[in-house]
Amino acid sequence: MEDILVLLLRLLGVIAQGVFYFVMEFLIKGPGYLIHRLFAGKHADPEGLFAFVFGILFWVVVGFVCYFVYKAFLS
Repeated sequence: MEDILVLLLRLLGVIAQGVFYFVMEFLIKGPGYLIHRLFAGKHADPEGLFAFVFGILFWVVVGFVCYFVYKAFLS
């Protein structure tokens, strides 16, 4: 019984790691790298801090735009 619990926890850990990797690489660093490349050209680093910061800012702006569009048209 203990072995099954250990296997389940390891499986959940692998799934959580995969979800975290997907969110970080594709949803945050992806748009951040594209935005950073607009300003830095070919010198943009896809693994750099600026890609991460621009990715977070991108999703914050998307959230605000969605909120204000919702408030303007649907309420």
